[in-house]
Amino acid sequence: MATTRITPDNDSVVTEIEIAAPPARVFRALIEREQALQWGGGEAFEITEWEMDARPGGSWLLTSRERSGAGTGKIIEHHGEVLQIEPPRLLEVSWFANWHPDPAHRTVVRWELTPTKGGTHVIVTHSGLAALPGACEGYSQGWPGLVAQLKKFAEK
Repeated sequence: MATTRITPDNDSVVTEIEIAAPPARVFRALIEREQALQWGGGEAFEITEWEMDARPGGSWLLTSRERSGAGTGKIIEHHGEVLQIEPPRLLEVSWFANWHPDPAHRTVVRWELTPTKGGTHVIVTHSGLAALPGACEGYSQGWPGLVAQLKKFAEK
């Protein structure tokens, strides 16, 4: 089960989870298109596009479509560039989203993978959110489900 907290400065959401798979397996699921397409979607969203040039300075793009509710059919786009990559323990990307109040505001998502006796301890930190009203609350609801999907996929 994932745990999530919002930092006291209301700038970051930190989500942690234990995954019973080695860091290399989890890391590949994060950066390889074929794998990300399998675990990244869900009941609420269908991934329509996913690309990552997994090198420092490389770009990444995730486009999805809402499957149900008031936003059915709405296109959600996230994109940015790879800031740091140290397989299989670190992936850090800039994060822009077309649905943010200021789509040009840069946030950062950092994935830290630490080997454990039983697999991998994953920490996802999404920072730079203080300038986006309500973003911490929203992302604190979204990240736990996403890392749970990653866990389910990596452990199968």
